[in-house]
Amino acid sequence: MTSNSSGSTRVGTQSQPRTSSSSVLWAHLQRKDTANPATSTIPLPPLAPLDKTNTSLRILLHDTQSHFETFADKVNVLTKGVDEAKREIGLTKTLFEKEHEVLSNEMFGLANRCQTEILKTMGEPAQASRLADLQIAVQLRLEGLDKRVDSMQMVVYPVH
Repeated sequence: MTSNSSGSTRVGTQSQPRTSSSSVLWAHLQRKDTANPATSTIPLPPLAPLDKTNTSLRILLHDTQSHFETFADKVNVLTKGVDEAKREIGLTKTLFEKEHEVLSNEMFGLANRCQTEILKTMGEPAQASRLADLQIAVQLRLEGLDKRVDSMQMVVYPVH
């Protein structure tokens, strides 16, 4: 025993290297297996695995598989959401096109109705009938001039 300056005594301690927690766990499990072999008449399988490396790898593989399954579930949910969003976008596009067509047809109909109402209010232009009369008069004069030109050509260039 060693004495401290404060008067307390310490039991002799030796510096032991620290062991990893997995080694401590395996040592504990092995001690439990060998503690009371005579208490039971039926031989029990050992509580600690005989092959620590394979057991650890198996545990890691199960853990990895669990993470992959969780990831796969999340990916499935995400892809379902993307597919649903695509369908909704297509539906929205179709509805937008239909609404645009309906709105365009309403605008064209409104413009046509406005033009019809304006024509009803204004009536037929006053010059329209006079213009038709003028056209008929000009047509008659042109026909008369054509006949004169034809008769002149017969006099100048007689047909023999």
